[in-house]
Amino acid sequence: MSQDQVRTVMILGILAVLSLIPTAAALRRARAHHDWDLTATVVFMTAVLANTPTSAYVIHTGRPEQLDPQGEAVIGFPSWVNHIGTVANGLLLVLCVAFVVHRVLSSHARIHLAPLLALGLTVLFAVSDGLHGQQFLAPRQLVLLTVLLAAAVARSGRPAFLGAAAAVLLFTVLSGIEALVNPASVMRECRTDNPCGLLGIHYSGIFTNENIFSLLLTLGIPFVWLGLRGRSRVFLASYVAFLAVATGSKLAAVAAVATVALLVLLRPALPDEAARTPTAGRFLIAAPALVAAAVVGFAVPFRDTHIGGLGDRAVIWDMAKEELGDSPFTGFGGNAWSGKYQLGEIPAAVSPSLHNQWIDILYAGGMVGLALFVLLLAHLLLKGRTAGFPVAACVLFPVLLSSVLERPWSFGISNALTFTLVAALLIPPAGRRAVASTVPESGSSPAAAPARTLRRSPAATVVDHSARR
Repeated sequence: MSQDQVRTVMILGILAVLSLIPTAAALRRARAHHDWDLTATVVFMTAVLANTPTSAYVIHTGRPEQLDPQGEAVIGFPSWVNHIGTVANGLLLVLCVAFVVHRVLSSHARIHLAPLLALGLTVLFAVSDGLHGQQFLAPRQLVLLTVLLAAAVARSGRPAFLGAAAAVLLFTVLSGIEALVNPASVMRECRTDNPCGLLGIHYSGIFTNENIFSLLLTLGIPFVWLGLRGRSRVFLASYVAFLAVATGSKLAAVAAVATVALLVLLRPALPDEAARTPTAGRFLIAAPALVAAAVVGFAVPFRDTHIGGLGDRAVIWDMAKEELGDSPFTGFGGNAWSGKYQLGEIPAAVSPSLHNQWIDILYAGGMVGLALFVLLLAHLLLKGRTAGFPVAACVLFPVLLSSVLERPWSFGISNALTFTLVAALLIPPAGRRAVASTVPESGSSPAAAPARTLRRSPAATVVDHSARR
């Protein structure tokens, strides 16, 4: 680790501490508007509990990397980390069950279609696992099902976005503090096959690698912009985008800059904000960008095999394509690909996923899973109609862009990015502005409740001239 790298990491740590000032201002504004409720808590705790084991491991041990005889990184944590994961998953499951019961008994819960579509996709993956010899309903699959069930009865819109934004900012601050305390623990080594990024480092924060951190940051940019209020949200969203560039991931750098640019161009507004007149220009900007990202993401794994420059990704995509014909309709299950690592068929670096959202879903869920995923994306984009399209476009754009070379959303197990999936599933529908609300939901903002109309007494009809000045 060179002196320049240490200096860069220390600067990132100082910026993280300084970011507490606009973060505190934004959260105070959110508190003043009563934006935080039980939905925000569930989304926030989904992020915190899912990432507690690995974050505790990095903070406690630094970043020890074990290699096998072939020089590949060995996957796995000490038993104490796994125990923390078991407890965290249990707490998350209990939290979500309690939230569902509370929402149902409150009689104000509305059932959302998007989480149900995601729930169906997760069930399909679990069934396919069972049909192909994998464990049916593994613990983290059960946790994911429970989280999605909670999302189905949660409040859509700002509370979910705010919870996700708070989680993203929490991880940036904790990573910055760790950078000040132990600079070596927040960096990964630069290699010839994985060169450093623009800042000359691989900044992974309190996560096991920079790719996870960069995806969390990139997917979190729209939630920071939309979930918070005031001018500080623009600064904080730009700061999160800068950190995504600092991770050293080229894909994250492109996706983060493009996402901020789209937010600036579309200026999306949630239903509880002042209405902006929809224009065809916004649609003409967002729609081609979304379609292009989706088409490229779907086409890349099926490119001509002679096209190079994709490294191990090209190899694993070709491996997966050769097997697709064996189970074309329901796939092989959410844990089928990662199971290959235990059999020694693939290296550790590519075992978590197929590093492309589209072929990952096609491999795990077949044509049925792919159809459900497309239906889910279409529903999220169209549920807000014309007025809500900019919000949906900004939330989904970094997901589709990252899907070209990564798998941002897992429908097989709960993981570090599940909270971004839950928040995205709660994109608000059209026609539900706070000022038009007639029945406040449980845990909703008092500001969102309709003001009571005061009854005028007969005496009130007399004009009080003494009150005039």
